[in-house]
Amino acid sequence: MAENQLENTKTFRRSITAADGTGIIEILSCANSFAEYDALSTSYYLGKSFYLEAFSGAIYLPSLQQAPFPEIFPEMNSAEKIAAMLAIEEEYPFLGLRFYARKGTGTWSTLATARLQNKGRETTIPFTIPYLTINQLKLLSPDDSLGVSIINYGSGVLGAGDYINLEGDYRYNIDLIAKPQIRTIGAGLPYGIDIPTGAPTRFRTANANRAILYATNTGNTPIWIAGNSSVTVGTGIYLAPNGGGNLTEQTLTGELWAIADGDTSRIAGVEASYV
Repeated sequence: MAENQLENTKTFRRSITAADGTGIIEILSCANSFAEYDALSTSYYLGKSFYLEAFSGAIYLPSLQQAPFPEIFPEMNSAEKIAAMLAIEEEYPFLGLRFYARKGTGTWSTLATARLQNKGRETTIPFTIPYLTINQLKLLSPDDSLGVSIINYGSGVLGAGDYINLEGDYRYNIDLIAKPQIRTIGAGLPYGIDIPTGAPTRFRTANANRAILYATNTGNTPIWIAGNSSVTVGTGIYLAPNGGGNLTEQTLTGELWAIADGDTSRIAGVEASYV
């Protein structure tokens, strides 16, 4: 199960005109959306999900002969309505807007083609349903890309003044699953420091990479230890004299201070760090 989840919602826009020709134009790259989170892969397994929630186009094709809207009547059945629409499509010029998908840098695969005509004004058409999916959302893989191209069916392609303004909304999630951290521990370095009784003495400096710290009281008087210079006799960690008090630490990475009780004593030990 994911320990954390990132979610983001964005939009994309692309205007297609005669200057774009008939080649395939990439309009959306899932990989680009996830790229800013690539650095997290060093510490987490990334579970990526991508959803195209809306996709539409504002169509204006004044260079084509204007096609009327089909005459649809309430008494018509479905077949008659479709026949009326196809009749207009076949009798007047149209061009195609073809949709493609590919994984990574692979070959583009055709998804669907919408036939577009000049309706005398700008017309907005939703493309997610039915051209890309029959569901409410189009699910895409993290390495998927979507593209479009203009198809010439014999009536030409985009001309002067024509445009297709595409706009889409998408959402993506990233589940962060922590990777086991396997770290190498370097050599244990010995140390030994005399600890006086008059004032606290710092016997270890801060070490953010500290893996293991072992300390023992090799002197003849008790020692008290704390993480700052305010340590006093009777507070902190007690180390009994003559090797009777030991400290084994794997989590404290800050500096350590000590003070002896009654007379000078000595702390000796070993410290190792992650490398």
